[in-house]
Amino acid sequence: MLNIDFPQLPQIQNQLKQTLPSVKMLILFGSRARKDSHSHSDWDFAALYDEAKRQQTSFSYFDIYDILADIFGISSDKIDLVSLNSCSPLIAHYIARDGQLLYEQNSGLFEDFKHQAFMNNEKLENIRKSLRQNLEHFLEARGL
Repeated sequence: MLNIDFPQLPQIQNQLKQTLPSVKMLILFGSRARKDSHSHSDWDFAALYDEAKRQQTSFSYFDIYDILADIFGISSDKIDLVSLNSCSPLIAHYIARDGQLLYEQNSGLFEDFKHQAFMNNEKLENIRKSLRQNLEHFLEARGL
């Protein structure tokens, strides 16, 4: 389930459940999850929200940074947070590929996400080509 070293993971999961009831799943991704981080690396988190619960809570989007900082004992300035409810398919793919599950409200949620978000090489190449073409058109339109 988790390949990173958080000896206090059960306590972290309990804190997440208590303080962020609208979070259905929390994933660590990026260099910290891949274990190729350095001392100045940020902490990349991805959260899947229960939108109905999220609208009922008094938390603002920015409060979540402070809550995660408190729970994990890191500076909120070092936290990047992606919403899985609205991120691009390409970002979701990399989170599915490299992410380490920290918390899931219901067992199997992370596996379902990985199954839906992970793309084969052909699909990835098509997305890259499309992005490259869009960038070229953008630059051409501006005479660059």
